[in-house]
This record gives sequence, structure tokens and C-alpha cells, in this order.
Amino acid sequence: MSTSLLYHTNRINGVKYKRTRYEKGTVIWVVELRHDICRCPKCNDYRHYLKDFKIRKIRTVPIGGKLCYIEIKTHRLECKKCRHRWWPKFPFIAGMRRMTKVFSEYLVSLMKLGTIKAVAEFAGVSWDTVKDIHKEYLKRKYRSVEYAKLRYLGIDEFSIKKGHEYMTVVVDLETGRIVHAVEGRSKEAIMPYLRKLARKADRLTAVAMDMSGPYESAVRKVLPKIDIVFDHYHVMALCSKAIDEIRREQQSRCNALGLKVLKGQRFLLLKNFEKLSATEKSSLEALLEVNKPVAIAHTMKEQLRWFWVKPNSQEGARCLGWWIIEAIESQIKELARVARTLLGHFEGLLTFFKHRLTNAKTEGINNKIKTLKRQAYGYRDMEYFKLRLYHLHKQETSLIG
Repeated sequence: MSTSLLYHTNRINGVKYKRTRYEKGTVIWVVELRHDICRCPKCNDYRHYLKDFKIRKIRTVPIGGKLCYIEIKTHRLECKKCRHRWWPKFPFIAGMRRMTKVFSEYLVSLMKLGTIKAVAEFAGVSWDTVKDIHKEYLKRKYRSVEYAKLRYLGIDEFSIKKGHEYMTVVVDLETGRIVHAVEGRSKEAIMPYLRKLARKADRLTAVAMDMSGPYESAVRKVLPKIDIVFDHYHVMALCSKAIDEIRREQQSRCNALGLKVLKGQRFLLLKNFEKLSATEKSSLEALLEVNKPVAIAHTMKEQLRWFWVKPNSQEGARCLGWWIIEAIESQIKELARVARTLLGHFEGLLTFFKHRLTNAKTEGINNKIKTLKRQAYGYRDMEYFKLRLYHLHKQETSLIG
């Protein structure tokens, strides 16, 4: 192998190739540092004496499944002019680690395909080495956020682990990228980031969220000119939860009479009507005929879905207003509770027609986060976990390794 080829394959320069050695299936390239290009770091003079030497063995990218190392012989140098002594530095070595920068980049590229454990076992390095290298890479990549490009954001929370410990994520709804993550889901947790948005995000127009009080309160306080859009998914989830509560209550009454008409029908009631098969539609119609409260609740759920397809806010206000009135007049407490919640967020619901914005990308990211947590069986390093979240829009999340 020539010195030129060593440079092009591993970006190693400033050395002179000597020979190649093979030891038990391992390839070792023996090189020597070119001292004629070394200059004194103190006086910049290139004249020097060679003093004691040492041999360093540096891991580099494998070839054909064989481990590869670069063995470097280097001398400590003494400047002839100022008598300063120093050990030459190697620009191709990754910091203090005994590996080349190319090998470090190789490990990062493998992280696209598997877990830290799988990459560490495949490359023959420690788990901590892979994790630290990947963390450093993510730190450099996500050192800053381009606030000037942010227009539509989504805010949501997810559970970090059992015990009601949560993390809030802020997502750029145009790119699907998580731009901020913070532990907790309180107003105080997100206020610092919102203040930063108020200073730097000049193009920010709207924020999508669920009907959580802390998030709404914080945004209205710090970003009073920004529109709040309550998410379609969470509104329908609220309605679906009410239907399920009604179904369970009615099922208890049926059980007392020895009837099992509602048992096992949960998903039949919650599924969108147009997505039901012919057999499922027949079963649903038969079910609704024998239980009036469930029939009313299912009909109200389907009517609420029409709100999101209205052409403008005037039609939307009329549709939602009638729905709230009918839900309260139904005298079904679960529907009345949903109606009062929607009435309290009426303005934010109508803002949907101004931006046609949903938090769907944030919900999709939450599913990716769950997979990411399962891959690692949890994260002890919270800083690294946040960096992985920022990289989630580019990271494959299938359970590999």
C-alpha cells in the first residue's frame, strides 16, 4: 500500500508508509511520522532533534471483515532554536481515543442501522465508546436551531418512564423535526423556550396543541400574538373516551340482565364509520338498535367529525355550536362533559380554519419515541436522549439488534 492510497482510504497524511503486517486475521499498516513537516509549537522553527520514541496502535475502518490498525512510530522532538520539547499531534486521530476520525465516522454511520449494543458488538468496541462518539456527533449537528425558519409548531408530551414522569417536545410541523425537548409538562417547564421563540422566531404564526391548560396558558402569556390551534386528534380522542365510558356503563347494566350485546364491541364503536366493512356495519347497526345511549353517543361522534371538513370558520362555528347544544340536551353526562370542554376552547377550535393545522406529525413522532425507548430499554443519560430526539426525523426506528 502506498502513502497516497493510505491517505485516500483513511484520510491519513503526514506519515510515510513502511509495510503491512498480518496478525491472526488482523491487518496492521506500519507507518512513520514525517518529522520534516513538524514545526515547533512555540517558535515555529522546523529544525529539531529526535529524542525518545513510542509506538501507537490506532484502530481504523475494517476491510473485508478484518480488523485494521495503523501502527505509528513517532519521536518526541526538541527544537534546535528554543529547546522546547513536544510530542507531535496527529490530525487524523479522533481526540484522545485510539482510533482514526474515519473509524469514528464509520461508527456513526452504523448507528443508522441498529442499536448501540448491535453496533458495538459488530465493530468490536465498547458500548460506552459508541455512545460517546454518537453523542459528540449529535452535539455538533444540533448545536443550534434556525429559529428564523419556524412557522408552525406542535407541542405535546410523552411519558419518559413509569411513575408519571413526562417530557414535553416541540415539533416543527413543516419538517417533522423535534426542535426542543424538556423534562416535565408544566407551564414553568416550557416558558424559557417560549421566551426564546418570542425573541428569535419572527415568522412563527401558530402553535398546535391538545387542550392542556398549562401549554395554552404559557403560550398566551409569552406569545400573545400567536394563534393557538387545538388538535383534531385530541378532540376526537376526548369524544371516543366518552363513548367508551358510556359503553362500559351500559355493559354493566346489560350484565345485570344477563345480556352480552356490548361485550367486545369497543373498536366497532370507535372506528370511523366509512372504514367499517359491510359485515361490521351490519353488526354496528344491530348493536345501536338495542341500546339508545350508545346509539346517541356514536351518532354524536360521527357528527363531530363533520366539523373538521367545513369550508370556513362561520360554517364551523355553526356546526360546533349545534353539536354542543345537542350534546348537553342529550342528558348523557359523558357527552355533556365533552360539550363543556369544547365550549371552553371554542375560539381555539375555530382557529383551525385559519391555518388548517393539525398535530398529526407530533403524534407520529410520539410513536417513534416509544420505539426509540424500547431500542435502548430506557436512557440513563438524559442529555443524550434529548439529542436522539432531535435526530429522530432522520433516524430509522425499526427494532434492529
